[in-house]
Amino acid sequence: MTEQTPGPLRVSCQLLPWSRNIDLRLARRHAGRLHTALPLHFAEVPEGQPGAPALTMQYEDAQQLMDELWHCGLRPTDNAGISGSASNTSSSTGNINSAAALAATERHLKDMRDMAFCLLGAYKV
Repeated sequence: MTEQTPGPLRVSCQLLPWSRNIDLRLARRHAGRLHTALPLHFAEVPEGQPGAPALTMQYEDAQQLMDELWHCGLRPTDNAGISGSASNTSSSTGNINSAAALAATERHLKDMRDMAFCLLGAYKV
């Protein structure tokens, strides 16, 4: 890492149970000093214009944010991340999404049916 290259983003999330809010802190080192993100400010924009992104982060930094939120107890909503294709059953990071969990449940149910039919003598394995 050179003096001009900022260090990796560090993400910290803390669940505040008395309010159900989550404190989100972002920090990184640059030129030997610690830098933290400041609170977001909202500005009015004309209707129909998206405005500038509040934050752009690298894929790995976004994964770290998701992991921190997971530790706070947040989970994806049903079918989150499913884009309608069966190829979305796992990711390169090893995380299991909703489609992969469904596929595992379907395999388990097939095993249970096979076991029940075998015990009932309907067929032999």
